[in-house]
Amino acid sequence: MKTYKNINFCLGIDPNPTQQNFESFRTAVYTHMEILDFYGNRLNDKVLKPQLAYFLAYGSKGISLLEEFVNRYNDKYTIIIDAKFNDISTTLKAYLHFIFGTLQAHALTISPFLGEKTLQLAFEECAKNADRKGRVYVLCATSESSTGELSFIDENWRKTLLACQQLRDNIFANQEDLNKLIGVVIGANRENIIFSEELKVSELSVLSPGLGAQGADWKIISKCANHPNEITFSVSRGVFAGGNISLEQMKDNLEAIQRYF
Repeated sequence: MKTYKNINFCLGIDPNPTQQNFESFRTAVYTHMEILDFYGNRLNDKVLKPQLAYFLAYGSKGISLLEEFVNRYNDKYTIIIDAKFNDISTTLKAYLHFIFGTLQAHALTISPFLGEKTLQLAFEECAKNADRKGRVYVLCATSESSTGELSFIDENWRKTLLACQQLRDNIFANQEDLNKLIGVVIGANRENIIFSEELKVSELSVLSPGLGAQGADWKIISKCANHPNEITFSVSRGVFAGGNISLEQMKDNLEAIQRYF
């Protein structure tokens, strides 16, 4: 693997077997684990991003499996729960307790659409519970977006950046060790935003999905080698295919992808 100081490699954990039953799901999750265990120290200090929806699909058994997964890897990896939560503050506190208290994960994705008050709550809870590993990634310009009446959401990415930057400066003033805690989700296919002056000036961390199965160009990784922001590129189906391919194919996929990082 290359050593881009500002770029992190993230493995998305999206178990989605063709056979929609819990036994197949559990097998898919354990196959993901087998790959992680096989590579051992070669992947230490990297990032894992379980998608909560796949685990929720199987109720309490799925959540129990997610707890097992996070407990197994949260010392060696930074773990982002991809949930895209948000709600009024009292309800959000329960979501955050699930992430940082029950699961003891380090990071999450969150929607900005209930405003700055809820974002501030998420940022503060993350800092309190996850410290320097902590990240809260606010949806900003995702790899899929509306072309209809809701397109205004995507068009306002600059305001999302500015709001996050101002909150960071207000909440964590004189706490440089927490500067990277606040981040935004920007699809890897949104190069105009990734290389915008607005993002660079913000110094916000970036979670960038969309490589592989979603079609973003792998060259974006090397293009970001000198980017001033921390950028975490996420790959899931491009390695694991939801758990629907052999272990050997997963290993081959991971070997092929790591050359970009």
